[in-house]
Amino acid sequence: MPYVLTFHFDPDFEKRRLRPKNRDDGTVDQFDLGYAQNVALGQTLAEWETLPLDAAADLDPDRIVSESTAFPCGEGCSVDPDNPLRLLASVNGHVAFLDGRITVRETLAIGCDIDFHTGNIVAVGDVLIGGDVRAGFAVMGRNVTITGSVVAARIRAMGNVTCHGGIQGGAKATIRAGKSLRAKFCENAVLHAGQNILIDGSCMHCRLFAGQKLAVKGRLAGGEVYCGEAVYVGEQLGGGGQSQTRLLLGYDPERIHKDQHIKASMRQTLLDIETLRLDMGRGEASAAQHAAALEQSLQRFETFKRQLKKLWDNPAAMRRFSTCRVIVPGRIGANVEVSIGEAALSVPEDTRDAVLRYQDGEIVIEHPALRK
Repeated sequence: MPYVLTFHFDPDFEKRRLRPKNRDDGTVDQFDLGYAQNVALGQTLAEWETLPLDAAADLDPDRIVSESTAFPCGEGCSVDPDNPLRLLASVNGHVAFLDGRITVRETLAIGCDIDFHTGNIVAVGDVLIGGDVRAGFAVMGRNVTITGSVVAARIRAMGNVTCHGGIQGGAKATIRAGKSLRAKFCENAVLHAGQNILIDGSCMHCRLFAGQKLAVKGRLAGGEVYCGEAVYVGEQLGGGGQSQTRLLLGYDPERIHKDQHIKASMRQTLLDIETLRLDMGRGEASAAQHAAALEQSLQRFETFKRQLKKLWDNPAAMRRFSTCRVIVPGRIGANVEVSIGEAALSVPEDTRDAVLRYQDGEIVIEHPALRK
């Protein structure tokens, strides 16, 4: 009895020319070319179906017809133990039909820049990029490794992010790692890591959110640091001209980030409320016109207040301040402010080989930075 193989993905995808996706409004998204076909563990990839004899003549010549039900499968897929006629993905990754075999690879390897030739990259597995990630583009994956640089782009990984060429943020780059993040250098970017951030060179004018530890081997100057436990700066902390370098330790950095977002929304809502009240004072017609909008803005403001209270009511929001450290074996320059919990200190310029820690509600400075 002949069987025909039905694919549950596009087997010719790798041969097709990538094209921008159409939006609902009729325009096209030049950043979304659908570079990879993602599949999840257990997803059906293909299955054999019985082919009636009278249907063989009408069958597409490219369809696979066989007397056997052996699947042309490679790595990353396996036959369904409950149904030998169905092939399943055995890993999360991207599926392809190449050289006559169905394969699912966990790592999506792209040997070029991420730009208008590739579009944004969204993968359920790991992503390895052989070039740069250009301005305006985004990469999402389980773990993301970039051989080149990140230039004003967005990177998001459930696990780790590694950028061998550094991060040139242009005040537009946002890098998020569920676990740890490592880069050669970074400037004018926002970096988030659920665990640790390691910068092999210098970090200039960035906003850093590290759930556990931050280490900068070179210089850290300008910007803001929010870190749960410890900050290490090898060469110099601060001293970036007139710009201030602020460090806050002892709190969950992501709560701090959410706090900032909610407070920014509250400030904007207050401005909206004041504007609406001014408009309503211009007469009865204007008052009637803006009454509903004012009520919505007032309700929105109360919602933000509740969100802010809920954010900090959780006991997990607090840390043990006594274990926090700022370690600088090199030099501390001008305009450096360190806060641990509610204690704050403007660090004296030209402090050297020092460790800053929390003690009895204050921040104390001790020497040397590293004890043998």
